[in-house]
Amino acid sequence: MRSPMDEKTFMNFYKNTVLGYSNNLQRHICRSLEEEHRITFEEQRSLLDPDKILFFESKKDLRGILSQTTVNKNFIGFYEHWEFVKLYKYSVPLFYQIDTDKNLTDILKEKGISEFSETSFQPEFVLNTSLSDAKPIYLIEQDRIFIKFTLQKAYVTPESFEKTDYRYPIVLYFDLPNQCMEIRYDAIKYTGSLDSEIYEKLVVSCIDWVKKELGLSLYTCEHNDTIKIVNDKQNEDVKMYKQMMQMSSGGAAELTAENSDYVLPFIGEIRELIDENEDLFNEAAEIKQLLTQYLNDKEATASYPYIHVKWVKPVESQSYIVKITFDYLSRRYTLLQHITGDCKDLGMERMNDAIKYLCESGSFVKGEKI
Repeated sequence: MRSPMDEKTFMNFYKNTVLGYSNNLQRHICRSLEEEHRITFEEQRSLLDPDKILFFESKKDLRGILSQTTVNKNFIGFYEHWEFVKLYKYSVPLFYQIDTDKNLTDILKEKGISEFSETSFQPEFVLNTSLSDAKPIYLIEQDRIFIKFTLQKAYVTPESFEKTDYRYPIVLYFDLPNQCMEIRYDAIKYTGSLDSEIYEKLVVSCIDWVKKELGLSLYTCEHNDTIKIVNDKQNEDVKMYKQMMQMSSGGAAELTAENSDYVLPFIGEIRELIDENEDLFNEAAEIKQLLTQYLNDKEATASYPYIHVKWVKPVESQSYIVKITFDYLSRRYTLLQHITGDCKDLGMERMNDAIKYLCESGSFVKGEKI
Protein backbone atom coordinates (compact mmCIF):
# COMPACT_ATOMS: atom_id res chain seq x y z
CA MET A 1 0.00 0.00 0.00
CA ARG A 2 1.46 3.33 -1.05
CA SER A 3 1.56 6.42 1.12
CA PRO A 4 -1.05 9.14 0.49
CA MET A 5 -0.22 11.90 -2.00
CA ASP A 6 -0.70 15.56 -1.36
CA GLU A 7 -4.07 16.83 -2.56
CA LYS A 8 -2.76 18.83 -5.54
CA THR A 9 -0.82 15.86 -6.93
CA PHE A 10 -3.84 13.58 -6.51
CA MET A 11 -6.21 16.01 -8.24
CA ASN A 12 -3.79 16.48 -11.13
CA PHE A 13 -4.24 12.79 -11.93
CA TYR A 14 -7.89 13.56 -12.80
CA LYS A 15 -6.83 16.53 -14.92
CA ASN A 16 -4.12 14.66 -16.85
CA THR A 17 -6.45 11.74 -17.45
CA VAL A 18 -9.40 13.72 -18.80
CA LEU A 19 -7.29 16.06 -20.93
CA GLY A 20 -5.79 12.96 -22.56
CA TYR A 21 -9.19 11.85 -23.87
CA SER A 22 -10.44 12.48 -27.41
CA ASN A 23 -12.37 15.66 -28.22
CA ASN A 24 -15.57 13.61 -28.58
CA LEU A 25 -15.19 12.18 -25.10
CA GLN A 26 -14.31 15.57 -23.65
CA ARG A 27 -17.47 17.04 -25.21
CA HIS A 28 -19.47 14.16 -23.74
CA ILE A 29 -18.14 14.92 -20.24
CA CYS A 30 -18.89 18.64 -20.60
CA ARG A 31 -22.45 17.86 -21.72
CA SER A 32 -22.88 15.62 -18.68
CA LEU A 33 -21.60 18.38 -16.39
CA GLU A 34 -24.10 20.80 -17.91
CA GLU A 35 -27.00 18.31 -17.76
CA GLU A 36 -26.29 17.68 -14.08
CA HIS A 37 -26.20 21.47 -13.48
CA ARG A 38 -22.58 21.37 -12.32
CA ILE A 39 -21.52 23.98 -14.87
CA THR A 40 -23.47 26.73 -16.58
CA PHE A 41 -23.07 29.21 -19.43
CA GLU A 42 -25.54 31.63 -17.82
CA GLU A 43 -23.71 33.91 -15.41
CA GLN A 44 -26.77 34.55 -13.24
CA ARG A 45 -27.27 30.84 -12.55
CA SER A 46 -23.74 30.43 -11.22
CA LEU A 47 -24.51 32.93 -8.47
CA LEU A 48 -26.97 30.47 -6.91
CA ASP A 49 -24.15 28.24 -5.66
CA PRO A 50 -20.75 29.45 -6.95
CA ASP A 51 -18.85 26.58 -5.30
CA LYS A 52 -20.87 23.83 -6.99
CA ILE A 53 -22.00 25.54 -10.21
CA LEU A 54 -19.11 27.01 -12.19
CA PHE A 55 -19.68 29.58 -14.91
CA PHE A 56 -17.93 29.38 -18.30
CA GLU A 57 -18.32 31.77 -21.21
CA SER A 58 -18.14 29.26 -24.06
CA LYS A 59 -19.21 25.63 -24.60
CA LYS A 60 -16.28 25.32 -26.98
CA ASP A 61 -13.78 25.88 -24.17
CA LEU A 62 -13.45 22.15 -23.47
CA ARG A 63 -9.96 22.29 -22.01
CA GLY A 64 -10.81 25.26 -19.82
CA ILE A 65 -13.93 23.56 -18.43
CA LEU A 66 -12.16 20.28 -17.78
CA SER A 67 -8.98 21.88 -16.42
CA GLN A 68 -10.96 23.72 -13.75
CA THR A 69 -13.48 21.05 -12.76
CA THR A 70 -10.99 18.18 -12.51
CA VAL A 71 -8.89 19.94 -9.86
CA ASN A 72 -11.90 21.20 -7.89
CA LYS A 73 -12.71 18.97 -4.89
CA ASN A 74 -16.41 19.74 -5.29
CA PHE A 75 -16.36 17.79 -8.56
CA ILE A 76 -14.45 14.75 -7.35
CA GLY A 77 -17.64 12.73 -6.83
CA PHE A 78 -18.75 13.47 -10.40
CA TYR A 79 -15.51 12.22 -11.94
CA GLU A 80 -15.35 9.15 -9.71
CA HIS A 81 -18.92 8.24 -10.72
CA TRP A 82 -18.19 8.90 -14.37
CA GLU A 83 -15.39 6.31 -14.27
CA PHE A 84 -17.94 3.71 -13.17
CA VAL A 85 -20.39 4.40 -15.99
CA LYS A 86 -18.29 5.53 -18.95
CA LEU A 87 -17.80 3.59 -22.17
CA TYR A 88 -14.77 1.31 -21.98
CA LYS A 89 -12.96 0.10 -25.07
CA TYR A 90 -12.61 -3.56 -24.04
CA SER A 91 -14.48 -6.06 -21.91
CA VAL A 92 -14.04 -9.77 -21.18
CA PRO A 93 -17.36 -11.48 -20.35
CA LEU A 94 -17.57 -14.38 -17.91
CA PHE A 95 -20.33 -16.13 -15.99
CA TYR A 96 -20.30 -16.34 -12.22
CA GLN A 97 -21.98 -18.35 -9.49
CA ILE A 98 -22.36 -17.62 -5.78
CA ASP A 99 -21.89 -20.89 -3.89
CA THR A 100 -23.49 -19.68 -0.65
CA ASP A 101 -26.92 -18.31 0.30
CA LYS A 102 -25.48 -14.76 0.45
CA ASN A 103 -25.95 -12.18 -2.26
CA LEU A 104 -23.15 -10.17 -3.82
CA THR A 105 -23.92 -7.05 -1.80
CA ASP A 106 -23.63 -8.98 1.46
CA ILE A 107 -20.28 -10.41 0.35
CA LEU A 108 -18.92 -6.95 -0.53
CA LYS A 109 -19.98 -5.54 2.83
CA GLU A 110 -18.46 -8.49 4.72
CA LYS A 111 -15.18 -7.91 2.90
CA GLY A 112 -15.13 -4.30 4.05
CA ILE A 113 -15.36 -2.88 0.51
CA SER A 114 -16.86 0.62 0.59
CA GLU A 115 -20.01 1.56 -1.31
CA PHE A 116 -19.54 4.67 -3.45
CA SER A 117 -21.69 7.75 -2.92
CA GLU A 118 -21.19 10.67 -5.29
CA THR A 119 -22.33 13.24 -2.74
CA SER A 120 -20.24 12.04 0.20
CA PHE A 121 -17.17 10.49 -1.44
CA GLN A 122 -13.92 11.27 0.36
CA PRO A 123 -10.70 10.05 -1.31
CA GLU A 124 -7.79 8.58 0.62
CA PHE A 125 -5.36 10.26 -1.84
CA VAL A 126 -3.79 6.89 -2.68
CA LEU A 127 -3.35 5.35 -6.14
CA ASN A 128 -1.53 2.03 -6.37
CA THR A 129 0.27 0.61 -9.38
CA SER A 130 -0.98 -2.99 -9.11
CA LEU A 131 -4.47 -4.39 -8.82
CA SER A 132 -3.49 -6.65 -5.94
CA ASP A 133 -2.64 -3.59 -3.82
CA ALA A 134 -5.52 -1.38 -4.98
CA LYS A 135 -8.51 -0.79 -2.71
CA PRO A 136 -11.75 -1.08 -4.72
CA ILE A 137 -15.10 0.67 -4.21
CA TYR A 138 -18.47 -0.48 -5.52
CA LEU A 139 -21.65 1.07 -6.92
CA ILE A 140 -25.15 -0.41 -7.05
CA GLU A 141 -27.55 0.70 -9.79
CA GLN A 142 -30.82 -1.22 -10.16
CA ASP A 143 -29.97 -4.87 -10.89
CA ARG A 144 -26.28 -4.32 -11.57
CA ILE A 145 -23.19 -3.86 -9.45
CA PHE A 146 -19.91 -2.17 -10.42
CA ILE A 147 -16.63 -2.75 -8.61
CA LYS A 148 -13.93 -0.23 -9.55
CA PHE A 149 -10.18 -0.41 -9.12
CA THR A 150 -8.14 2.67 -9.98
CA LEU A 151 -4.43 2.38 -10.72
CA GLN A 152 -1.85 5.04 -11.44
CA LYS A 153 0.07 4.84 -14.68
CA ALA A 154 2.28 7.13 -16.73
CA TYR A 155 2.77 7.59 -20.46
CA VAL A 156 5.51 9.20 -22.51
CA THR A 157 4.67 12.30 -24.52
CA PRO A 158 6.28 11.77 -27.98
CA GLU A 159 7.12 15.45 -28.50
CA SER A 160 8.88 16.09 -25.20
CA PHE A 161 9.62 12.53 -23.99
CA GLU A 162 8.21 13.61 -20.63
CA LYS A 163 6.11 11.27 -18.50
CA THR A 164 2.52 12.21 -17.71
CA ASP A 165 0.72 10.55 -14.80
CA TYR A 166 -2.87 9.41 -15.31
CA ARG A 167 -5.64 7.34 -13.72
CA TYR A 168 -6.37 3.86 -15.10
CA PRO A 169 -9.73 2.53 -13.86
CA ILE A 170 -10.77 -1.12 -14.23
CA VAL A 171 -14.43 -2.01 -13.67
CA LEU A 172 -15.94 -5.38 -12.81
CA TYR A 173 -19.54 -5.18 -14.04
CA PHE A 174 -22.06 -7.67 -12.66
CA ASP A 175 -25.35 -8.24 -14.52
CA LEU A 176 -27.25 -9.86 -11.64
CA PRO A 177 -30.27 -11.35 -13.52
CA ASN A 178 -28.03 -13.10 -16.09
CA GLN A 179 -25.23 -13.92 -13.61
CA CYS A 180 -22.76 -12.50 -16.09
CA MET A 181 -19.64 -10.50 -15.24
CA GLU A 182 -17.53 -8.28 -17.47
CA ILE A 183 -13.97 -7.09 -16.89
CA ARG A 184 -14.00 -3.61 -18.47
CA TYR A 185 -10.81 -1.71 -19.28
CA ASP A 186 -9.25 0.71 -21.75
CA ALA A 187 -6.10 0.62 -23.83
CA ILE A 188 -2.96 1.47 -21.89
CA LYS A 189 -1.15 4.54 -23.18
CA TYR A 190 2.32 4.30 -24.73
CA THR A 191 5.10 4.04 -22.17
CA GLY A 192 8.14 3.64 -24.41
CA SER A 193 7.92 -0.13 -24.06
CA LEU A 194 4.80 -2.22 -23.44
CA ASP A 195 4.62 -5.68 -21.94
CA SER A 196 3.06 -7.91 -24.61
CA GLU A 197 1.17 -9.83 -21.92
CA ILE A 198 -0.04 -6.81 -19.98
CA TYR A 199 -3.74 -7.30 -20.82
CA GLU A 200 -3.60 -11.02 -20.13
CA LYS A 201 -2.07 -10.28 -16.72
CA LEU A 202 -4.79 -7.70 -16.06
CA VAL A 203 -7.60 -10.14 -16.89
CA VAL A 204 -6.03 -12.97 -14.90
CA SER A 205 -5.49 -10.66 -11.90
CA CYS A 206 -9.16 -9.66 -11.95
CA ILE A 207 -10.25 -13.29 -12.17
CA ASP A 208 -7.98 -14.28 -9.29
CA TRP A 209 -9.28 -11.40 -7.16
CA VAL A 210 -12.95 -12.32 -7.72
CA LYS A 211 -12.31 -15.98 -6.90
CA LYS A 212 -10.09 -15.31 -3.87
CA GLU A 213 -11.64 -12.21 -2.32
CA LEU A 214 -15.32 -12.69 -3.19
CA GLY A 215 -15.33 -16.49 -3.25
CA LEU A 216 -17.27 -16.68 -6.53
CA SER A 217 -17.04 -19.52 -9.03
CA LEU A 218 -16.25 -18.24 -12.54
CA TYR A 219 -16.99 -19.84 -15.90
CA THR A 220 -15.83 -19.14 -19.43
CA CYS A 221 -18.16 -17.69 -22.04
CA GLU A 222 -19.25 -20.38 -24.54
CA HIS A 223 -20.06 -18.93 -27.95
CA ASN A 224 -20.70 -21.83 -30.34
CA ASP A 225 -24.09 -20.48 -31.47
CA THR A 226 -23.25 -16.77 -31.52
CA ILE A 227 -23.04 -16.42 -35.31
CA LYS A 228 -26.16 -18.50 -35.92
CA ILE A 229 -28.23 -16.49 -33.44
CA VAL A 230 -27.00 -13.09 -34.64
CA ASN A 231 -27.75 -14.11 -38.24
CA ASP A 232 -31.37 -14.98 -37.38
CA LYS A 233 -33.44 -13.05 -39.93
CA GLN A 234 -36.23 -12.46 -37.41
CA ASN A 235 -33.92 -10.23 -35.40
CA GLU A 236 -34.13 -6.75 -36.90
CA ASP A 237 -32.21 -4.88 -34.22
CA VAL A 238 -28.91 -6.79 -34.16
CA LYS A 239 -27.11 -7.58 -37.41
CA MET A 240 -23.86 -9.17 -38.51
CA TYR A 241 -21.78 -6.32 -39.86
CA LYS A 242 -18.39 -7.91 -40.50
CA GLN A 243 -16.97 -11.41 -40.25
CA MET A 244 -13.50 -12.89 -40.57
CA MET A 245 -13.52 -16.39 -42.06
CA GLN A 246 -10.50 -18.67 -42.17
CA MET A 247 -11.25 -21.47 -44.61
CA SER A 248 -10.10 -25.05 -44.17
CA SER A 249 -8.26 -24.69 -47.49
CA GLY A 250 -5.97 -22.10 -45.87
CA GLY A 251 -7.54 -19.00 -47.36
CA ALA A 252 -9.02 -16.20 -45.28
CA ALA A 253 -11.32 -13.27 -45.96
CA GLU A 254 -12.91 -10.44 -44.01
CA LEU A 255 -16.49 -10.00 -45.19
CA THR A 256 -18.28 -6.68 -44.63
CA ALA A 257 -22.05 -6.35 -44.96
CA GLU A 258 -23.79 -3.75 -47.08
CA ASN A 259 -25.26 -1.02 -44.88
CA SER A 260 -28.68 -1.28 -46.54
CA ASP A 261 -29.51 -4.91 -45.78
CA TYR A 262 -26.58 -6.24 -43.69
CA VAL A 263 -26.04 -9.25 -45.95
CA LEU A 264 -22.46 -10.55 -45.87
CA PRO A 265 -20.90 -11.04 -49.31
CA PHE A 266 -20.27 -14.44 -50.87
CA ILE A 267 -21.97 -16.93 -48.55
CA GLY A 268 -24.61 -14.51 -47.29
CA GLU A 269 -25.38 -13.23 -50.78
CA ILE A 270 -25.66 -16.74 -52.23
CA ARG A 271 -28.08 -17.79 -49.47
CA GLU A 272 -30.14 -14.67 -50.13
CA LEU A 273 -30.11 -15.43 -53.86
CA ILE A 274 -31.53 -18.92 -53.17
CA ASP A 275 -34.23 -17.50 -50.88
CA GLU A 276 -35.27 -14.80 -53.34
CA ASN A 277 -35.49 -17.30 -56.22
CA GLU A 278 -37.02 -20.17 -54.30
CA ASP A 279 -39.34 -21.27 -57.12
CA LEU A 280 -36.50 -21.51 -59.65
CA PHE A 281 -34.23 -23.43 -57.30
CA ASN A 282 -37.05 -25.79 -56.34
CA GLU A 283 -37.31 -26.75 -60.02
CA ALA A 284 -33.62 -27.67 -59.91
CA ALA A 285 -33.59 -29.49 -56.59
CA GLU A 286 -30.24 -31.20 -57.17
CA ILE A 287 -28.50 -27.90 -57.91
CA LYS A 288 -30.10 -26.31 -54.85
CA GLN A 289 -29.02 -29.24 -52.69
CA LEU A 290 -25.44 -29.16 -54.00
CA LEU A 291 -25.17 -25.41 -53.51
CA THR A 292 -26.70 -25.51 -50.04
CA GLN A 293 -24.43 -28.39 -49.03
CA TYR A 294 -21.40 -26.46 -50.31
CA LEU A 295 -22.36 -23.41 -48.22
CA ASN A 296 -23.00 -25.54 -45.15
CA ASP A 297 -19.64 -27.29 -45.50
CA LYS A 298 -17.77 -24.00 -45.91
CA GLU A 299 -19.43 -22.52 -42.83
CA ALA A 300 -18.94 -25.68 -40.77
CA THR A 301 -15.26 -26.12 -41.59
CA ALA A 302 -14.28 -22.44 -41.42
CA SER A 303 -13.06 -20.85 -38.20
CA TYR A 304 -14.12 -17.37 -37.14
CA PRO A 305 -11.45 -15.41 -35.28
CA TYR A 306 -13.81 -12.44 -34.93
CA ILE A 307 -17.07 -10.86 -36.00
CA HIS A 308 -18.47 -7.33 -35.87
CA VAL A 309 -22.06 -7.03 -34.67
CA LYS A 310 -24.12 -3.89 -35.23
CA TRP A 311 -26.95 -2.74 -32.99
CA VAL A 312 -29.21 -0.96 -35.48
CA LYS A 313 -31.11 2.04 -34.09
CA PRO A 314 -33.77 4.25 -35.75
CA VAL A 315 -31.28 7.12 -35.65
CA GLU A 316 -27.99 6.10 -37.28
CA SER A 317 -25.86 8.21 -34.92
CA GLN A 318 -27.15 6.02 -32.07
CA SER A 319 -26.25 2.73 -33.80
CA TYR A 320 -23.12 1.06 -32.50
CA ILE A 321 -20.75 -1.76 -33.38
CA VAL A 322 -19.12 -4.35 -31.14
CA LYS A 323 -16.24 -6.51 -32.33
CA ILE A 324 -16.35 -9.99 -30.76
CA THR A 325 -13.03 -11.83 -30.76
CA PHE A 326 -13.34 -15.55 -30.03
CA ASP A 327 -10.66 -17.56 -28.22
CA TYR A 328 -8.91 -14.49 -26.82
CA LEU A 329 -5.90 -14.78 -24.46
CA SER A 330 -4.53 -18.29 -24.90
CA ARG A 331 -7.85 -19.29 -26.52
CA ARG A 332 -9.68 -19.31 -23.18
CA TYR A 333 -11.71 -16.11 -23.19
CA THR A 334 -13.92 -13.91 -25.36
CA LEU A 335 -13.18 -10.22 -25.96
CA LEU A 336 -15.68 -7.48 -26.75
CA GLN A 337 -14.26 -4.35 -28.33
CA HIS A 338 -16.68 -1.42 -28.23
CA ILE A 339 -16.03 0.67 -31.33
CA THR A 340 -16.82 4.38 -30.98
CA GLY A 341 -17.15 5.20 -34.69
CA ASP A 342 -19.94 7.70 -35.40
CA CYS A 343 -22.01 6.67 -32.38
CA LYS A 344 -22.72 9.60 -30.08
CA ASP A 345 -23.51 7.37 -27.09
CA LEU A 346 -20.27 7.31 -25.10
CA GLY A 347 -21.77 6.03 -21.85
CA MET A 348 -22.14 2.55 -20.40
CA GLU A 349 -25.69 1.83 -21.60
CA ARG A 350 -24.57 0.49 -24.95
CA MET A 351 -22.18 -1.87 -23.15
CA ASN A 352 -24.94 -2.99 -20.78
CA ASP A 353 -27.40 -3.52 -23.64
CA ALA A 354 -24.85 -5.52 -25.64
CA ILE A 355 -23.99 -8.00 -22.88
CA LYS A 356 -27.66 -8.31 -21.92
CA TYR A 357 -28.60 -9.25 -25.48
CA LEU A 358 -25.70 -11.67 -25.90
CA CYS A 359 -26.66 -13.49 -22.68
CA GLU A 360 -30.44 -13.47 -23.01
CA SER A 361 -30.40 -14.49 -26.69
CA GLY A 362 -28.23 -17.53 -25.94
CA SER A 363 -25.33 -16.16 -27.99
CA PHE A 364 -23.23 -16.51 -24.84
CA VAL A 365 -23.81 -19.35 -22.38
CA LYS A 366 -21.93 -20.66 -19.35
CA GLY A 367 -18.88 -22.68 -20.35
CA GLU A 368 -16.25 -24.55 -18.38
CA LYS A 369 -15.26 -23.58 -14.86
CA ILE A 370 -12.12 -21.48 -14.57
